[in-house]
Amino acid sequence: MIADQLSPRVMGAYGDPSSSTPTMDTVAGGGVRFGRAFTPVPLCQPARASLWSGLPPHQNGVRSNGNPTQFPQNHLHVDPPVGDHVLTVGSLLSDAGYTAVHFGKEHDRGALRGFLTEPEAETPIEGDPRFPLNDDTFRDRNTADRCIEFLKCHADDPFIAVADFNNPHNICGWVGEHAGLIEPPAGADGIGLPALPDNFAVDDWDDRPDAVAYLCCSHPRQAQASRWSPQMFRYYLRAYRHYCQRVDHEMNRVLHALHARPDANDTVIMIFADHGDGLACHGMVTKQTALYDQFVHVPLIVAGPGIHTQTDALPPLVSLLDILPTCCELAGVDTPKDKPGRSLLPWLNGKTPAWRDAVFAAWFTEWGHTICPARMVRTERWKYTVYRDPTQPKPQEELFDLQDDPGETRTLHTNPAYAATLNALRDRLAAELEQSADRFWDEPTRVHPQARQHPRGFRHHVGPAAPAMPRV
Repeated sequence: MIADQLSPRVMGAYGDPSSSTPTMDTVAGGGVRFGRAFTPVPLCQPARASLWSGLPPHQNGVRSNGNPTQFPQNHLHVDPPVGDHVLTVGSLLSDAGYTAVHFGKEHDRGALRGFLTEPEAETPIEGDPRFPLNDDTFRDRNTADRCIEFLKCHADDPFIAVADFNNPHNICGWVGEHAGLIEPPAGADGIGLPALPDNFAVDDWDDRPDAVAYLCCSHPRQAQASRWSPQMFRYYLRAYRHYCQRVDHEMNRVLHALHARPDANDTVIMIFADHGDGLACHGMVTKQTALYDQFVHVPLIVAGPGIHTQTDALPPLVSLLDILPTCCELAGVDTPKDKPGRSLLPWLNGKTPAWRDAVFAAWFTEWGHTICPARMVRTERWKYTVYRDPTQPKPQEELFDLQDDPGETRTLHTNPAYAATLNALRDRLAAELEQSADRFWDEPTRVHPQARQHPRGFRHHVGPAAPAMPRV
């Protein structure tokens, strides 16, 4: 089961005492959760293409949300579909005799090949007027219904079924409903609002890459929230939790249907997200461009037969690229040698194998209006990011000590005391780029000439974001 834009920060399984995800927490209590799981890119389509193909964006070719059919009038960059030669989770398991079915959100650019899929449909439901519902929530009800129907009717033979939910993505629509406000609407209920995160405020915009400091100029949702007060962000956090509760409820319905099957005890349950959400960290909403942990850190929960129940979160640095080899090993299928991920099965069986010391993430563009390629290296303690911007003669960097500064509030890349660490992480990235044939330094860049016409920082934003600016 997949949730779009779900952050572990609101989950009891990851330490939130006011959890919005009781169903997922229960699954985690009977299995394992990975404490350091990361997406290869904090954007829907490339993240999904990566996890289903087992290849990072620069290898599978899907680097953005652009495709010929979705919002054709509103993007400049179109990715080719994942090639037919690329082996995917669906093709590998279906070739091995598994019934492979997928319900719900696709946005995969061909990486779901091998799964039986059907177009998303909507089942309207009633909601709370404080939290307007849109297609994301209506489609989730239909996704759960279709998955439940499959679980009730499918014969007792091997299957992999995916319930791919949109929520809490409905929060994007909530931002649009509250665009341009400063304070909450008159009469808004202020009871039980979550507290702001410790890293809400940013006081070092001059030290942040331009792509981050002007994220409001590339990301429409950030532009819509640019003038929000701290109190308005607290309403955002409450709305986000509401949509998390929505998807948790649909997952609960699916699990009830699974547990009614005679093979329920022989079935592995896996829950994860494609990327996270800003959650007011650094004053950010939804997701785009930046590679901070609120965007790239995702939940990953696994439970089922033979899986070691673990009270504490497992420690390894995990990537969504590990989903494919894990599914392969669970199904007794050889993982293709071109897949860089690793099976998590040893960890699930209670072992402590030798493991990677870093994970990587990337950014290219959402639709092509702004193209500022970026890369991330994250170790247990350190994070290094580098952005390429056409307005700057040199790459722009960040360096964070996650042990002393888990909120990524102070970048250390200009501090001479950390020069050795900075150089070591630069070398680590260079080695990864070479080893994986990543042509990061050759990728194009683009910033709309009418963008960034204000001082650095979101609160100074004026005008529309780049997708609404005239084409040039």
